Amino acid sequence: MQSDTPISVRSAAGLGAVPLFHAAWLFALGIVMASRIWLRPTLTLVAMALVAVLCMISARCGGREQGVRWIPFAVLWILLGAWCAEVEPHPAPVPALSSLTDGLVRVVEGTVTDAGPVRRQLEEDLDEPSTVAPMQSIDVRVASLERVNDLEDVQVPVDGGVRLTVRWPLGADAGKQAFQCGDRIRASVRLIPPEEYHDGGVWSRADYLLDAGISATATVAVERVERLGPSQESLLWCRLSGWQHATTARLLTLPAAMHGFPAALRLSMNDAIMLAAMVAGDRTYLSSDLRVGFERTGSFHMLVVSGFHLAIVAGCLFWLARRLRIPRVPATFVTLGASLAYALFTGFATPVQRSLWMVTIYMIGRLLYRERNTMNTIGFASLCLLVVSPRSLFDSSLQMTLLAVVALAGVAAPLLQGTIHPYISAIQNLRLTAIDIKLEPRLAQVRVLMRMIAAKMERAFNGYVAWKVFPWAVRFGIRIVELLVVAFVVELSMTLPMAIYFHRITVFALPVNLFILPLLIVLIPAALATLLALVTWPAAAVVPAMAAALPLHFGVGLVRHFGSLAYGDFRVPMPSLWQSAAFCVLLGLSIGLALWAVAPSEKWMGRTGRRLACVCLLLAGVAAVFPRSVERPRGDLLVQAIDVGQGDSLLLITPDGKTLLVDAGGFGGGPRQATQDFDIGEEVVSAALWSRGIRHLDAVALSHAHSDHMGGMPAVLRNFHPDELWVGNNPDTADYDALLSESAALHVKVRSFHAGEAFAFGSTQVNVLAPFADYRPALEAGNNDSMVLRVAYGATSVLLEGDAEAPIEKEMLNEGNLKSTLLKVGHHGSVTSSQPEFVAAVAPQWAVISSGLRNRYGHPRFEVLAELQSAGVRTYRTDVNGASCFVLDGKSVTTDLGCGWRDAK
Repeated sequence: MQSDTPISVRSAAGLGAVPLFHAAWLFALGIVMASRIWLRPTLTLVAMALVAVLCMISARCGGREQGVRWIPFAVLWILLGAWCAEVEPHPAPVPALSSLTDGLVRVVEGTVTDAGPVRRQLEEDLDEPSTVAPMQSIDVRVASLERVNDLEDVQVPVDGGVRLTVRWPLGADAGKQAFQCGDRIRASVRLIPPEEYHDGGVWSRADYLLDAGISATATVAVERVERLGPSQESLLWCRLSGWQHATTARLLTLPAAMHGFPAALRLSMNDAIMLAAMVAGDRTYLSSDLRVGFERTGSFHMLVVSGFHLAIVAGCLFWLARRLRIPRVPATFVTLGASLAYALFTGFATPVQRSLWMVTIYMIGRLLYRERNTMNTIGFASLCLLVVSPRSLFDSSLQMTLLAVVALAGVAAPLLQGTIHPYISAIQNLRLTAIDIKLEPRLAQVRVLMRMIAAKMERAFNGYVAWKVFPWAVRFGIRIVELLVVAFVVELSMTLPMAIYFHRITVFALPVNLFILPLLIVLIPAALATLLALVTWPAAAVVPAMAAALPLHFGVGLVRHFGSLAYGDFRVPMPSLWQSAAFCVLLGLSIGLALWAVAPSEKWMGRTGRRLACVCLLLAGVAAVFPRSVERPRGDLLVQAIDVGQGDSLLLITPDGKTLLVDAGGFGGGPRQATQDFDIGEEVVSAALWSRGIRHLDAVALSHAHSDHMGGMPAVLRNFHPDELWVGNNPDTADYDALLSESAALHVKVRSFHAGEAFAFGSTQVNVLAPFADYRPALEAGNNDSMVLRVAYGATSVLLEGDAEAPIEKEMLNEGNLKSTLLKVGHHGSVTSSQPEFVAAVAPQWAVISSGLRNRYGHPRFEVLAELQSAGVRTYRTDVNGASCFVLDGKSVTTDLGCGWRDAK
């Protein structure tokens, strides 16, 4: 009998039948080795030639020792992967453009190749009240750039990419004035390299932009940008982008057209925005409020055009072609052509490109091999992708796609093949008793039992219920179990990339995705039909839109319900190297055991192999999220200045392991955080803490309520659930009150301190030097609100000054007890702080300044640096040195640029 399985993958008959799968993972292992150890390509090529000779000798010799014979072939594939990785060109800034990216005002001419939406964001004036201004991010392909020196001032041809952030005046109707893809422009800008945060575990914006062909960035007022008219070239991407945005605009008209419909069948504006992101790839209007529930439940893939979406589209197209009786080969190529068109329409993002390649290779493999070996097809597709771009192995989207597919084909399908799939086939055609003798005894017994139950049901109800409805209900129940197994296997296989890239373990991912995945199979075709109707017959689009509304409302309601539950979303630190290795080994064992269990020659292994495969998969998930020790110098006080740009954030870990974070950087609280995609507390501060293995903070201190110190604090509170929040004397501003409300909601104890208070924090002694008891803050937050702390360990200490200025420094001088080994310089090195008499009283041996590269305030000021130098203070700066660590052992201080501590003592 044919297996009636809904899973479109079939396991191979044992490990020996999947040579291409083995070649793929060995090739990937070679790429990983090359990323860790530099191998000279010429020597690698010579080694490959020698190993190839051994392979030929091994193949000709034969023999029973199959494992020994395969050793040279395995080594050859590893060397091939390493060689391809070494010879692959890496993206680099365009030299001609980089040489002119120096912060000087230059005239740049070029063509807009990508134009983002116009957004109203807060200006980055960190020490003054912020104002709202429209902004638009555009990518420009540079044609010429001004070169200025003592002898010439000319436009020189340059070929490179630049990302401009265009600002409009307050109140401007920027939406109508927005730049469009294909516009030619001339602008006077200060080009600078992309901003980076030099902390462990933090995502590199510069590398991301380089992959997109962007070598420089700039911020420019719209008055300094001249429009030169449309480009003379026909830019395909601009046309596709125009079609995409036009389709989104039509989608957004549906809510008004469906105004009188019942709520369950009506699309709201938020529904239309989600459909635009889901099927058109346009996330222009997708706000953080719409995203949060999907992120918390691990179902954000529903809102983006991912590989799963493309697979659904390809599957629907192929099914439709076959129903139209198109032969197999033409149907395959028609499907691939339509899938390519859809991928281009949605923006042709890198994950979609790779998914398209996977679908293409898989469907062609089906033509050649008739689906006899899915793991080989997956291995061949993976090899093709990695040969074209070995560096893509380290891309999170490719890793997650490959892991999901391999787990599905290598673990889920074999487990189901040997357990419940035979029962699905066995309970069909119950009246045909002749089938019983062709089945295994356990399956025949089930058929007999089902017939007995059906006979009784026929007497109680009727024949239709007994012989049609009853078997269908049983098969449906088995399908639910099958879906649970698939979801469980895929979720466990995702634990390592989820922990590495998202630091997230979502408890509700399994139940939510259990419903989301089948919903997408219904929702995506209905949404595509809606798009097609909007283009061809807009009046009829409401019909498929109603069909899309039902599953969309159900899925969104499910996500919001589970996303609102407390403790459903756990944040985890970066897994260590041994955890990653253990996960890969255990996942490999799980795949091997599952395939071995269904091999025809290994029948005795069946049940035992499946159980061991499940145990290995479960242990792989546990290994990825198993608590690791915090990386710190043992027996010493660690002070880490985190690079947060123009802001402050410092981590202290006491000798006995107590953790304190002072400030969390940021661009501003409240409204800005709601409108901006980049949260420095989440993306930088939390990532730096996770890279050290920190899961929980004992305390968080806020020096004062300025946005560059407080902006990232809400994310830190949510991610690390500290026991206490230390504050000084701050005015009741909206953002500060919101932070206190967040603390109360998370059950974080808020402690207020004033000068003169002292207490033990672990094995260190904390003295509060400011604010003074009689200090009264102004209506708005100010630098002199700063809470100043001195943390001492033995004969060493660190003075954390916040942004305290000269008046507060003078009062602290009157109190005394300022002498410290390490000084966190006040107010980012501004002349308003660090007065000579104050520096003399502190008498630090070391100092650290937290400031942003090329910041608008000129911090740190030359006068402050000169004062520190004249005092013999060795000074580090986060804008130049990046993250810097200081280890206080109670007697002296040692430093570590880059903070690469690995259990130093």
